[in-house]
Amino acid sequence: MNEIIQIITQAMLKVFRFPELVTVFISILPIVEARGAIPIAFGYGIKPPLALLYAFLGSSLMAPVLIAALLPFVKWLSRTKLFKKVGQTIYEKFEKKSQNILKDDSLPSPDGEQIKKKSDFRKMLGVFAFVAIPLPLTGVWTGSAVAALTKLPYPKALVSVVAGNLVATSIITLLCFFFSAVIDYIILAIGIIAIAVVIALIIKIILHKPRQTEQETETEKKENND
Repeated sequence: MNEIIQIITQAMLKVFRFPELVTVFISILPIVEARGAIPIAFGYGIKPPLALLYAFLGSSLMAPVLIAALLPFVKWLSRTKLFKKVGQTIYEKFEKKSQNILKDDSLPSPDGEQIKKKSDFRKMLGVFAFVAIPLPLTGVWTGSAVAALTKLPYPKALVSVVAGNLVATSIITLLCFFFSAVIDYIILAIGIIAIAVVIALIIKIILHKPRQTEQETETEKKENND
């Protein structure tokens, strides 16, 4: 297995020539992001502070575009015949992950402006915490979609995602530093997790059933009663 990892990392090095560019490129990719880029940077012998820097810059580079364009793109996919299931499945996944942040966001207040500021602050904390915990599907890509779904103003959404990414990247760097002796196994574990996530997503897309609207549900109930 170590030989396979070596073949893949060396192949990427031949393409990009510099290990720093490989680190940046991997950190841009969805699902893998900085979680996969930092262990690979350690494997190339890049020093921990620089590994953190390259992975953070690469993964954060996507945030401004993703916050603005990812959800509209996914919605467009869900309206196409060919990729309808893909778009709907991904959108519902993003929506589900944003629910915890939005669930306490409907509290009434006599001061509309004050509650808006508090509401935005809660959303920012929620998005920050979501991205900061380095788990599968909590990175910049998903975090950007979640931030957009919370209706946060663009600058606040961007700050929340980038700040959370900095914390997540720092945690991963520290873990790789303290467990550098088994860095190949860390790379392998992240690769397996990424493949498992992709397979699970493909299965969900295949088995996906469109959600019924309230009107459709009521119609079905009337038909069953008749």
